[in-house]
Amino acid sequence: MNQALRFFNQTIKKDRLAHLYLISGPKGSGKSNLVDEIIYMLLTKGKTPSSHLKVQIKQRTLTNIIFIEPDGQMIKKEQIMELQSEFSKTALVSGPRVYVIKNVEKMNQSAANSLLKFMEEPLSANVFGFLLTENIDLVIRTIISRSQIIHMKNRDEGDLEKELLHLGVNERISILAPYLTKDINEAALLADDTNFVSTVDFICEIAMQWGNKDVSFPLYFAAEGSFLLQDRELFKNFLELLLLYFVDLIHYRANQPIVYQFLKEQIQAQSDAIKTFEINELITSIQDILKRQTYFINLELALDQLAILLEKKR
Repeated sequence: MNQALRFFNQTIKKDRLAHLYLISGPKGSGKSNLVDEIIYMLLTKGKTPSSHLKVQIKQRTLTNIIFIEPDGQMIKKEQIMELQSEFSKTALVSGPRVYVIKNVEKMNQSAANSLLKFMEEPLSANVFGFLLTENIDLVIRTIISRSQIIHMKNRDEGDLEKELLHLGVNERISILAPYLTKDINEAALLADDTNFVSTVDFICEIAMQWGNKDVSFPLYFAAEGSFLLQDRELFKNFLELLLLYFVDLIHYRANQPIVYQFLKEQIQAQSDAIKTFEINELITSIQDILKRQTYFINLELALDQLAILLEKKR
């Protein structure tokens, strides 16, 4: 995002901002935050910086800025017609007028035709548009051809970890949350979710109890892991993070960086004790459960099967 921000900063300073940009990037790559920063730079050019203005942009309360996102599954013609109607009126606030369309790939053909007409007949040279998409391949080609395209990359897990630590998030959560989402806001929500924190603690207990034969995993899972069954997304996150742990065993053997640095002692012991093909079998089995859980399999049965599988591999 920083590179894109520098580009727009220089472009605005030199009065070279195009009238339409298509910003493409995966979820969590910072597209919306980038547009907020662009709008702020545009509205404060030659003026005194304003923290209140930043709040207004974030809260979508400025009268000369219009934000559009899908109504249900699609962006409809009526939404674009409303945009045209609003921008045909005299702005209550002087200065640039900006429209932002989120998930533009979900625009139906009639809405796209209306947008193209709006783009071809600009009401003012001071109107700027930003179209956001997570999948540029699904965006209508005529819209792409009329846009300046900005590609944004996914955030690096390490960078997101640093941001979370800066926000005061627990170290374990800061390390693991970025592997489930690249969106800083979603990651922060995970950090505040007691069930997610319990999930991380549960995985840590699995690792630390691995060599303790007095603990039966099927009984332990039944007694301590039942909270995972209350939500399918929570169960999925558990499987994703558990899979990451066993991948770390392979990485440790190959002298590659591991994610679970705070469980390095356990990883070292288990990596030495379990054969490579057995670790791969565990990874494959967890991946299979991950695939099947999307088809609404019985989560309690899946958790029981996983506990039995882990018990056999100890």
